[in-house]
Order: sequence, then C-alpha cells, then structure tokens
Amino acid sequence: MLFAEDMDHQIPELARIDRQGGWRFFMQHSELDAANALMGLEAQIESLSSKLALARAFVLAKHGRVGDARAIVDHIDRQCSAGDIRDDGITRDLVLVDTHVRIYEDRPLTSETGEKLSGVLDQLPPRDLIGQALALNLMCITSLHTGNFDKAQEQAEGAIRLYRQQGGEFGSLHLLTHLGQIKLMRGDLEGAEAQYKDLERRLALLKEDTNGLMAVCYALRSEVAYEANALSRADEYLLNSMSSIEDDDAWLDVRAAAYRVRIRLAYLRNGLPGALTELAHCERAAMHRDMPRLFRLMQVERIRVLTLSDEIDMALTTMRSIGLSPENADWSRGGDWALRHGSIAVAIARWLVRSRRCLDALTFAEPVEDFAIRGGQLLPLAKMRVIKAAAHWRLNQRGDATRSLLSALRLLGRQPFSRFILDEGAEMLSIVRAALDGDHVGVPPTPELRRRLSELSHAWTMETGRVQVPMPTGANGGQASDEFRQKYIELLALGLSNKEIGRTMGVTVNTVKYHLKAIFRELRVDSRTRAIAEARRLRIIHDDHTKE
Repeated sequence: MLFAEDMDHQIPELARIDRQGGWRFFMQHSELDAANALMGLEAQIESLSSKLALARAFVLAKHGRVGDARAIVDHIDRQCSAGDIRDDGITRDLVLVDTHVRIYEDRPLTSETGEKLSGVLDQLPPRDLIGQALALNLMCITSLHTGNFDKAQEQAEGAIRLYRQQGGEFGSLHLLTHLGQIKLMRGDLEGAEAQYKDLERRLALLKEDTNGLMAVCYALRSEVAYEANALSRADEYLLNSMSSIEDDDAWLDVRAAAYRVRIRLAYLRNGLPGALTELAHCERAAMHRDMPRLFRLMQVERIRVLTLSDEIDMALTTMRSIGLSPENADWSRGGDWALRHGSIAVAIARWLVRSRRCLDALTFAEPVEDFAIRGGQLLPLAKMRVIKAAAHWRLNQRGDATRSLLSALRLLGRQPFSRFILDEGAEMLSIVRAALDGDHVGVPPTPELRRRLSELSHAWTMETGRVQVPMPTGANGGQASDEFRQKYIELLALGLSNKEIGRTMGVTVNTVKYHLKAIFRELRVDSRTRAIAEARRLRIIHDDHTKE
C-alpha cells in the first residue's frame, strides 16, 4: 500500500494529504495541484491506504467523477464488512465520505442519515474538529432536505465554528451557501444577498484557487437576483458560473437554482420556444449526470412555462408523467426535496387556476399554506397567496383577491419580492392596480405597501411584450436573440425538415414547432416559403442560404 513514507519519493502532494488527515486536507485547503495529484493516481484501489482512498473518493465526487468515487467507497465498505479493516477511524470516515458522495449522486438524505451522522459525531475524537465540522456540515444538508430549517441553521453555524477553530476557513465557507439558501426560503432576499456577498468577499481573501466555490456562490446568487427582478444581475451571475457548475463542484441545490433561472430568463427573452430549448439542455444534463430529482424539478419548470403559456393540456401531461396531481400530493412527505422547496405546490396551484378550477385551487392551497407556515417557508407561502389572489379574482371575489395579494406583500415586509408577481401576467396587474386605487380594499394599504404596489405597476408599464434581458452581443453587433432566430430561418431556407432542424439544434421536434410558430408570428407569415421570403426582404438571411 501507499503510505506517507512511500510518497515522499513519488508525489509530495500525496504525502501532505496523508499527513493532514486525508479528506480533511481539502476542507482546510483549496489546492488544485493536490486535488489533481490525487485524482490522477492510476494505482488500483487495493494499493492505496484506506485514508488516501477515501480522500480520493471525496475529491472525485467534488469534481464530477461520482461513479469513480462510489466505486472506492463501496470497496472500502466491503472491506470493513468483511473485517479486513478494523480501524474505527476509517469506519467513521467511511460514513462521512459515503454521505458526501451521496449528495453529489443526488440521493435523498433522510432522518436515518441524520441519525447515523449524529452517531459518528459523538464518536469522533475531541481534537478532530474538522471531522466534527464535516459531520455537522452533512447533518445541515440532511436537515435542509427534510425541511427542518431551524436545525439546519444551528448545525451550519456549529460547523462554521469548528472549521475555523482548526484552520478550515475554506470548509466553513461552504456553509455560507446553505445559510443563504435558508434565508431565501424564509423570504429574506436581502439577507440572502448579503450572505452571498460576504461569501464572495471571504473567498477573495483566500490565496488558493476558489473558482469552484465562487461559481456556486454566483449560481445561488442568480436566483436571489431573479426573485428581486434584478434580471441583468441574474444573467451576469449565470454567465460567471454555468461552465464551472456543469463540469465540477455543484450539488443538487446549486444546479437546480442555476437551471431554474436559466429557463426563466429564456422564457422572458423568447417565450415558450426559448424556455423549451433551455429545458431540453437542462433535462439532458440531469439524465447525463444521473440526477433523478434534478430531472423531476426540470419537469416542474416545464409545467410552469406551459401553464404560463396557457398550454394547459400539455402541462397536465407533464404533471402526470412524473406522478403528480392535485389529488395525490402528500404534504407530510418532508423528504421530497421539490415538495419541500414549494415549487411543485405553486406549479399545481397555478395550473388549477389557469384551467378554471379556481375553487379547487383554493382548497388545494390550504394544507400547502399550513405546511409552509410550520416549516418557516415564507417565500413559497407568499407565492401561494399570490396564486390565491388570482383564483379569487377569477371567481369575482375581488375583495378576497386584493387581501390575498396584500397579505403576500405584507408577509415579506420590505423585501424586494416582485418578479414572481410580474411573471403571473396581466391578470395580476389588474389586482395590483385595484389594490393601489383602493378598489375592493377594506383597509387602505399602508404607505409602504402603496410604494410596493406602485413599483409593481410601474414595472409592468416598462415591460412591452416580453421582458428583454440584456444578452451578449454577437460579432455583427446584433443581439443573441436575433442570431437565435436567424439560425432557425437559415435551416428553413436550406429545406430541412422539422426533424432535421431538431437534430441540428439538439432539441425535440415539438420544440422546433414552437420556435417556428413564434418566428412565423413575428414575421406575420403563415408558411415556410413566406417566412423565408420575408426574412430575405428584411435581410435577416441572404440569398446564399438555399438547399444544396
């Protein structure tokens, strides 16, 4: 086996990793050379010390090689079960590294996981502060996955203290991402933004490579910016993070946040066709990485954009494809990540309203609101009250509609909660203006609420058609959205079928149909031939784009 004394003459980085506790090294340092040395080992698992093998699994999981990490963990587990390894330290580390790998595998963490980690925490030596910190770190993520935010916050703060007591500043910064998520779910958008800003500042002070965690920070920050209707900032954060989190250190929560924002910005730019194109990419990524819960969340986003586009039947088909319906949602099932996040509940309630089942929507909302209140999930609660406002408005219960909207705004105080309301469309504008004008309002809104309502009304007047999020400029000075349209028309001019266009663009035939429908509408034509002719007249494409 490779032990520290064997390594000094081989790879110095491996000797340092071994001496500093194996995987513990990587919660105290962010050194790419050390990580690459460990990942680049070509030795068989059997030739590595157990400590180095677990460290290798730890790093492989963080850098996208989850299958290789699982093979190592399972090998060590078999050795422990067979009695070939009798080291209690390795046995405890196995539980920690196994849970760490599970997070990157997108496996659910349950209350049983938390109990196992708690047992390891009790057995760790008093001087092993990094080990104790990782145990609390993983327990925090488990609490998040089971919807216990208060416990998650307590565990995160405890892990931060322990990491920092033993020189693990880098490890402690991972916990700031979780604290930011908790604040966002509680509706504290400004607090979440401040948390991520502090994380960015602290990362900049470290002299090691922190690009991976910085990208995670930007991805999570993009969702906060989107909720606050800071669309340019949300887009910028995504641009600075996507390549890293798609290839490297990104767990479920991070990918889900980034993909949600990516899809929603695409919907604002290019409507349903743009959103479906992004969805195709995100769904492929989830399947490629074998992340079933991420794939399910992407289906929830599909339900969202289809419903907002009044494609009610297609939304229902998608809902059924993942086993969802308003009748079978179990709100006591805290282990369901998407359910805990509230995204499924909001999507179902919106669908009920848009499919003219408003009474059903109000009935459906009652247990959801209770679930959110008990869990301290004020952001999903506020969103559900906005959906209830739409249901009341359609039932001609105008007073209840304005009360529900004002309740949503009042719930989050001065927080910049606005994009969700804007996304609900013109009907919500009617409710906002009714509340602002004092119509159907029992108690006049406070000056602060009037300010918020005025801001929402003004935002609508500033948005003509779809919101145009600033996009990168192409080589010819045009917008990327123009290039996107031009590419489809060029393929039309080449005489390609919908199936061939889909294969070229990497999307489904249905997505191609949606894109072409939008392009025809924009060009005010009703056929391929007329679309090509109009595009040439407008000089969107040139005469050389013809079938060879």
